This record gives sequence, C-alpha cells and structure tokens, in this order.
Amino acid sequence: MKTIQFVAEALGDASYLVVQGEEAAVIDPQRDIRPFVQAAREHGATIRYVVETHVHNDYVSGGRELAALGAEVIAPAAGKLEFPHRPVEDGDVIDLGGAKLLVTAAPGHTYEHVAYLGVTPSGEVRRAFTGGALLMAAAGRTDLLGPDHTETLTRLQWETAQKLRKLVPATADVLPTHGAGSFCSATGTDLGRCGPMAAELLRNPALIAKTYEEFRAMHLASEMPIPGYYRYMAPINRKGPKVYGEPPRPRRLSAGELLGLGSETWVVDVRTRADYAAGHLPGSLEIEESTSMLAYVGWLIPFNAPIALVTYDARQAERVTVDLFRIGYEHVVGYAPAGELPLTARTETVSAEEIAEALRSGRVPVLDVRYAQELRDEPVPGARPLPFDRMPEWAPEVEGPVLVSCASGQRAAMAASYLERRGVAARPFIAGGAAEVRRALAAAVG
Repeated sequence: MKTIQFVAEALGDASYLVVQGEEAAVIDPQRDIRPFVQAAREHGATIRYVVETHVHNDYVSGGRELAALGAEVIAPAAGKLEFPHRPVEDGDVIDLGGAKLLVTAAPGHTYEHVAYLGVTPSGEVRRAFTGGALLMAAAGRTDLLGPDHTETLTRLQWETAQKLRKLVPATADVLPTHGAGSFCSATGTDLGRCGPMAAELLRNPALIAKTYEEFRAMHLASEMPIPGYYRYMAPINRKGPKVYGEPPRPRRLSAGELLGLGSETWVVDVRTRADYAAGHLPGSLEIEESTSMLAYVGWLIPFNAPIALVTYDARQAERVTVDLFRIGYEHVVGYAPAGELPLTARTETVSAEEIAEALRSGRVPVLDVRYAQELRDEPVPGARPLPFDRMPEWAPEVEGPVLVSCASGQRAAMAASYLERRGVAARPFIAGGAAEVRRALAAAVG
C-alpha cells in the first residue's frame, strides 16, 4: 500500500493518494486534482475512489472533480451528501487492489467524521487516515459548529482518540488531513505532517491526558478565530461544488483594464507588505501571499466577490488564483504585474519607538489588531484592542489618523490598507509587533 502525501500549504491541509496494484484512492482531495491525476498516472494506477473523512469546513472538496473522471465518491453516511456517492458507516470495508480501507466512526471534529484504517493484504494495519481526529501532537478543533456543540464534540473527540488508541498499532503511521497552518487544528503545532502512532502516544494531548477533563482543558486552551469563509464550505461540499475540470486561469489585464474595473471588484495586492508600502494602487487592499492568506481573504472580502490581483508575475497570479479557488473564490477577473501599473500611493510606516511614543503621549490612537486571545494574554498598555478577524465590524467606527500594530506586522499592514480604502489615515508598524513595542515602552521608562 503505497501512500503519497500532497500538502496544500495555503491551507495547512494534506490529501493522500493510496496506490495498491493498479488501483488508487484519493483521501480528502483538494479542489485542484491535477497533482493526484498525474501521480496516479506515474504509478500506473487508476483512481477508483474518492474517500472523504468528513464534510469539510475549510476548503471545497475535489471529490466531484475526480468523480467526473470516473471515480466513485465514498463518504460518511451521516454527512448526507446530496450528489451520487457511496455512504459508509463504522465497520464497512473498501476493497482496494487486494488491500482494504476499514471504516471506523471517529466523531469529534464533526459529528459525521470517520477515519480509515489501511489494512494490507496480510491483515496488518499500516496506516490510519485520521482526517480531523488525531493530528500531529493535537486534535482537530471541536468548536467550528458553534458553542452549542463544542462540549459534545470535545467529548466525542476524546472518545474517538481512546478508540483509535486501541485500533491503531504503535508501528502504524498516522496520516491526518489537518496540520500546521490549518485553522482546523486546535493548536497549529508544527511537528510534521504525519508520523508513527508511537510518537502520538507520547505527545498527543488526546492520548496522554488521563481524563476527559484534562484533555478538555488542553484542547480548548487555544481560542483561535474561525475564518469567515468557513461557514460556506460545508453547505457547498454537501450540495456538491461546481465541476470545472481544472482551476480557472487568470486573464492578464492591462493597466487601463484594471483601473477601469467597477467598485464591486476588490483589487488585492499580494506582494510583500514592504513592497506594497513603497508603492501601490490607490484603493487596493494589501493581503500578501502567505500560509494565512486565505483566512485573511475570508475575513476581509465578501465570499466569492470578484477580485483582481496585483502580483509580481504570471506565476504568482496563477498560484494565488488556484488557492482562492480552493476556498470557493471563483471570480478572479484577472491580474496585472505591479511593474506595469502606476503605483502612485505610498504607505507611511512607523517604528516600535513611534508606537511607544504615541502610547505614552496619547496624541494618536494605537490600534492593536492581534487576535482576541493574544490581546488578552499579552496586552499592550494603552493600545485599543480590535481583533483582526472582526475588522469589518469595527472598521466603520474608526476615525483617523491612527497607528496600527499586531504581532509581526502582517496583520497591521492589511488593517491599515483596509482602513485607507475606507478613507481613514492609518500608519502601520510592519517590521515587528507587540513584543517590540513593549520593549520600546520599557526602554523609555528605564
């Protein structure tokens, strides 16, 4: 049973191609299916199955794309998909070229969640495809369906972990879907994308906690925000997303075409924040390409709104367009390289010392746009705490001029560009964040 992992860095998620003989299955496929098709071809195998662990909340599944090529979609019965598929439940078996994928109920991350145990022709469990159940040194989030479900799902996640402890040998590999960079992970810990069960028995909170209460305290300690686009994913995946065949390719726009776009189109500059500050189109929004870019898009831009990209080149435009396609933003109207545009606007940035001086004097308000838990755990005295993920709610109440800070400069740069787009004068600290500001405050006192 050969297993090939594909990581979508923009989401922090993994998909798997499982090959046995001339047959293959893709587990939790991303929407861009080209890598799976190519790999199966290279291994002389036909993709017979799409195997879903759950109805995904963080990306649009590529299941229907593969089904259009002849694969059968297999998914948890309780997920109630509304398009042709084979529903499975605990104890069902999927035959794959002589090997087997054993279905085991694994609720917690979602109610319908299942895991698949890869069993060799000789009967050994060698793989555990755990989706959003057991992750690397973590477990999948249990708060995505809202506070009314968190307690129940957290207990189910604990019970699932104890079940998998019994079913998965220490020598077997744990292969989760969610990992570092995914907002579906309870911790975001970067300890690899897969590994032996033996390691998880020594470090995974769901397996080392002696009681449910101990696990609950560890699991819910981190209160990461939920990306705004998540609310759209499960309904799309349940109904069945539109089949494209392959991701859309962005059209190259002239400067005149881009400048002539209507106000309904969001012009998004995906270059680095430093380059954006040095020169950009007036009214454009800065969201630099990064592993968190898609979450930021979901908080700042209405779902599936038309977008025009300002990029370094065609390759970046195509890469970002594919990533937006992964989460259902299907209307990238085109792109223009920054070098061909009149980048007449500049962003005046500030230093940690200037932020500290503003906090001491009170002459200019300082907005701290870190997430709510960061603001509670390590507040910056005098700064106005305004969580980044709630920016569309609080931005209309902000009057300039203001200074903006975060943890590293990335969110501050985006927040400042968002405010500037609304006509509010904002100067961000883009080369650092709260830690540097606190040091500057302490140095001034000393």
